[in-house]
Amino acid sequence: MIILCIVLCMQEKIIFVFPGQGAQYVGMCADVWRDFVAARYAFEEVSEYAGKNIAKLCFDGPGDELNKPENVSLATFAHSVSIARVIEDEFKQSLYKMAYAITGRSMGQYSALYCAGAMTMNDAVNLLIKRAKFMTSVGADGSMAAVVGLSHDQINQCLIRASGAGFAQISNHNAVDQFIISGKNVALDIVVDTAKQMGARVAKKLNVLVPAHCGLMANAEVLLRKYMENVNLSAPKTNWYSNQTAEFMSNPIDIRDALCDQITHGVRWWEIMNTFPKYNITRAYEIGPGRVLTTLINRANVNCVATKTADSKSVKLVLQDLAKIR
Repeated sequence: MIILCIVLCMQEKIIFVFPGQGAQYVGMCADVWRDFVAARYAFEEVSEYAGKNIAKLCFDGPGDELNKPENVSLATFAHSVSIARVIEDEFKQSLYKMAYAITGRSMGQYSALYCAGAMTMNDAVNLLIKRAKFMTSVGADGSMAAVVGLSHDQINQCLIRASGAGFAQISNHNAVDQFIISGKNVALDIVVDTAKQMGARVAKKLNVLVPAHCGLMANAEVLLRKYMENVNLSAPKTNWYSNQTAEFMSNPIDIRDALCDQITHGVRWWEIMNTFPKYNITRAYEIGPGRVLTTLINRANVNCVATKTADSKSVKLVLQDLAKIR
């Protein structure tokens, strides 16, 4: 029985996944900061590079300030990095050495690349600041909407119906029947109304200020490409999934191009999850606020058990779990 347990543990392949914007809330990570010294050091470091008190922003808000694109990116990054540091401190080992693979959704790619040893803290923080600034500067009259319960073909029918009113496109494919649409507000209103008529379980506009991951962000992509010419990237020190290709990517030139390309193209999260069986990835740990990615993975039927690390209690449970399977 002991031998069987050891064999099963050795067969576990771990992926650490990092959430993007949308999982934030006032009070996020306060108990992790309280209970773990490593988390406090991480927040101090992010705050120093950002030039603002990220811990205060996370813990006290207010919500309107936290939800600003630049602030929510930094807050989510700090939350994720603080938990990564707690895990690394516990096992005296870099996160990338524990993982078969690592990835993030949308801005979570930057958290993942930092934790994969592909970019410095300073570069990651400044990239997030610039990315948010560029996207906000061209995001007028646009937003995002969520639709759950329709097929890909039905979503395309909604987009065709709205095409005469303005631009809209799929910006996230999160589950087999879960999509995020980005575009002009008038077009999104038609998409939402059409989706409801077609029987969608959820069809609603989201409270976001920019239509991320769509063609309306073309100018932001140009600005980001120009800025990234002077950013040093290294090959990730473990397998890193690109949101662009839904496959592993290691060449720094390709990674730079993919991060810029993602400003105007959709996130292929559903496809990423569906490669897990091919690589025998059986354990996923969501490093950061919320449990969106945990829920998506557990519902995807890809033979992978996902666990959140959003608060101190769940972090302690994950530390216990990792101690058993490492």
